[in-house]
Amino acid sequence: MKPSHKSRRTIFLGTVLAVAMAAGGCAGPSTRVLPRENEKQQAEQEELPVLEEGNPFYLQEEVEILAASPRAAGSGEEQEAVRYIRQLLQDYGYDVSLQRFTYQTAAGADKVTGTNVVALRQTDDPASDILIVGAHHDTSSDSPGAGGSAAGVAILLETARLLSRMPSDTQLRFISFSGYVDEQAGCQQYVDSLTEQERQRVIGAVLLDDLACSLDNGIVLGTEDGRKTLLGDSLRDAGRELLREDWPYECRESGGHCRFVHGRIPAVSVRQQRETYENGSRFDRPDTVDIERLSQVVNVLSRALSDIMSEETPSMIAKSRHYNNLRDEATVQAAGMPVPFGEDPVQTGHRLGMQGKLFAENEDNEGRPIQVYQYPVKWFGVDQTLLTNCYYTEGKLTSLAVDGDGAGVGFEEMLGRLVQVYGQPMQQDEGPDGVQYLWQDPVSRTSVSFVPSGDGYQLELHRFEPGEILLDSYEVLPASGGVLQSGLGRRLGETSGAQDPRANVLLAKLRQLLPGDGIRLGRVDIYTDGIGGSKTLLEAVWPEGDEAPEEVVEPAFVWKLDLEDAFWKDGRWRNETDTVRQILLLYGESLSQAEPYHTAFAQAFPEGEDSPGRVMLGVKPGDSLEPLPDLKESFLWFVLTGHPEEADGEWGARIRFFYQYEELAAYRTQIRNNLKIDR
Repeated sequence: MKPSHKSRRTIFLGTVLAVAMAAGGCAGPSTRVLPRENEKQQAEQEELPVLEEGNPFYLQEEVEILAASPRAAGSGEEQEAVRYIRQLLQDYGYDVSLQRFTYQTAAGADKVTGTNVVALRQTDDPASDILIVGAHHDTSSDSPGAGGSAAGVAILLETARLLSRMPSDTQLRFISFSGYVDEQAGCQQYVDSLTEQERQRVIGAVLLDDLACSLDNGIVLGTEDGRKTLLGDSLRDAGRELLREDWPYECRESGGHCRFVHGRIPAVSVRQQRETYENGSRFDRPDTVDIERLSQVVNVLSRALSDIMSEETPSMIAKSRHYNNLRDEATVQAAGMPVPFGEDPVQTGHRLGMQGKLFAENEDNEGRPIQVYQYPVKWFGVDQTLLTNCYYTEGKLTSLAVDGDGAGVGFEEMLGRLVQVYGQPMQQDEGPDGVQYLWQDPVSRTSVSFVPSGDGYQLELHRFEPGEILLDSYEVLPASGGVLQSGLGRRLGETSGAQDPRANVLLAKLRQLLPGDGIRLGRVDIYTDGIGGSKTLLEAVWPEGDEAPEEVVEPAFVWKLDLEDAFWKDGRWRNETDTVRQILLLYGESLSQAEPYHTAFAQAFPEGEDSPGRVMLGVKPGDSLEPLPDLKESFLWFVLTGHPEEADGEWGARIRFFYQYEELAAYRTQIRNNLKIDR
């Protein structure tokens, strides 16, 4: 981590301030570390402090220092970041402590020791309201994490600086979390560490998530159920006042804010509306962050919090509890979302944010060990907790049994809930106790059996693999007349029924990304194999017989895009940025099966050669053992990265490889213009 220049800047700003005061003009910018006043100075102070605006220079410096290298939880780089964050918060007058904790990653690797940085500004009243602002400083092992989330930490630090001298009857807590990329482990650890009294005093938490804002500077407020919160509405009001913007709420069913909600604490996340292309990658560097936009977020956040913490504002505890319909300890299984069958109990605990109760242990007919863990879960879009038994065969989740009967949900009522979520059952059989129902849902990749039994019923869920279901198909017109891009032609197989309106949105995005002269694209299929299956598929159609001369044997390609992985049922993008990445990877995969690209790339970068001098972008030599990018991933970053010439070592060489092909260089320029990502 490179050294800070704060000391020199503080001297410079102090000189400017002195000159400005001597000249009788307005005071210059404040120093970075606000001076602590003694009692005499406080008594002489006639006016309350005025809330300053965020300083873009400080934000820029903080992002650059934090994003100098990856900061994986437990690494030396994370500890450097922790020391830096801790020092600044101490300089601003906060009581700072470190919360070290050990957790096992969801992938089941060795245990990791992470460190949360917790800064408090105490009040005279031990029962005062508590406000929490959080961000995360850790990253994946190969990403500098400027937008995700050095930017969030910078906003946290600057907001802490601005509020450090404002009068307050509310206890402020600024927390930089570790282990966030591992199912928000640091957030979970902190929430678990709170006493019941503390939880009752917290009027809300604001989690600053991915905020590069350079692709689309729209800001959204994320809550677990998409509903309003007290803090969220305060942020909206401040945004309208300061920026003339209306930050919308969105349903965000995962993230650090959910860990607080599961702990019965109102929470809202602040994040960019659309993820940047570089987010979480080796190219997530400071130049991808819109610093001016960060400064605006600081101003909105500071205004909202300063209004709430004002001594003139009464306690918000009762209002925050009335304002939010806080969930109990149960987790929420969103309607239509797949159950991740195959995960182990540790992964389930990470995903749900709670430890299950070991309910039973047994063996199946083949002698394989079975463990049953019990969780409180809210199912089928209904705010009612149902005890759910998760069955793990040889350590892997194979089925679930939902005890709706024990929660007082009658047979007919549960049948109605299931029909509402999964539609009419595909199969109804007469059983000894009545009609047995079966659903096989291709979207959630779940098989549901509902069987009457005695005075009650049994409700079980199992894995269902629907396979590839073709929804729509379109021909692609070849490029001609010097026009680089192809175009989508007529719809094929119109007997398939009415077109899903979501397909039009997906095709509009595809039109921005269609290939030019690099490959021959013959058809585009819209399909699904359910959420969480394959997001895209590639099919190569090779000419047969006399269709092509022997010396020219090139395939025509069929690109297949999964509609359900791209959109929610209501037509919202699940992740528009990721869909763009997936389409570009399709193009790259097509190039890897076409000449001359495949052969030339293989010759330039032969597999298996030792390269001890490799330098990977954003990673110190020897710190990462991840493989170098193949042709399709290299092509993805050739198109998306803003400065290919700055990519180091063989990473850079692989990205710049495509410049030798005029058609691909032209495609890169056109696509970046279409996506409006040139900076």
